[in-house]
Amino acid sequence: MTKTYTAPASNRCEEVVAALKREILLQQYIPGDSLPPEEVLAQKFVVSRAMVREALGILKAQGYLESRRGKNGGTFVKNILESGMLGDLFGDLILMGKMKISDLMSSRLLIEPEAAKLAALHASSMDLQVLSDINDRVAASTSSKERVENTVAFHVTLGGLCGNPFYDISIRSFMNFTAVFAELFGFSDPYVHNDDAHNEILEALVMRNPSLSYERMFVHVSSMKAAMSCQEKMYREAKLL
Repeated sequence: MTKTYTAPASNRCEEVVAALKREILLQQYIPGDSLPPEEVLAQKFVVSRAMVREALGILKAQGYLESRRGKNGGTFVKNILESGMLGDLFGDLILMGKMKISDLMSSRLLIEPEAAKLAALHASSMDLQVLSDINDRVAASTSSKERVENTVAFHVTLGGLCGNPFYDISIRSFMNFTAVFAELFGFSDPYVHNDDAHNEILEALVMRNPSLSYERMFVHVSSMKAAMSCQEKMYREAKLL
């Protein structure tokens, strides 16, 4: 009598993960779409609901899905460009001592000025108004947390205006780590972020001057690199990082 081969549970789970990821990447589901209920997916892939739940958990951890609670809750497809996984990895590597903040900031110096130059060429007037509104919110922030959120939003939004997806996701990842850094150490002693620099960058963008946009962003990130590296040195010496 021939025995029927049954794939190990771990392999079946990997198959479900791969199948769902393929459907997302082929845009059978687009960002914002809700996946079918677990019982429907279980029937579709001929697996248990527990295995579907495990597969969904893996895809959430990878940044492809998110859970929402409430009346209209469920499991939804995320925009993978907005995933913070790389930023989390940067933070882990820095905490482990495998990478320095200066290494990360050097990468920002390569990418963010180029993104600013491209944004000066490609962003619409409406895009720049959105950026200006965010900049106004930085100035109007009433708490450190709000100020950090709006400062991060300025850089992330600018990255999204450059038209280069690699720059966009890289800047999102950089800023994900920067938000964590600010939460841990703040923007003082020494002062890390010059808010006035955003006004100067925005001015260059509105002027549609790519070289000036590049230059002002380069100066801005260079200043942050020096201050954040100084903070890193202080905290490593105190064994807090």
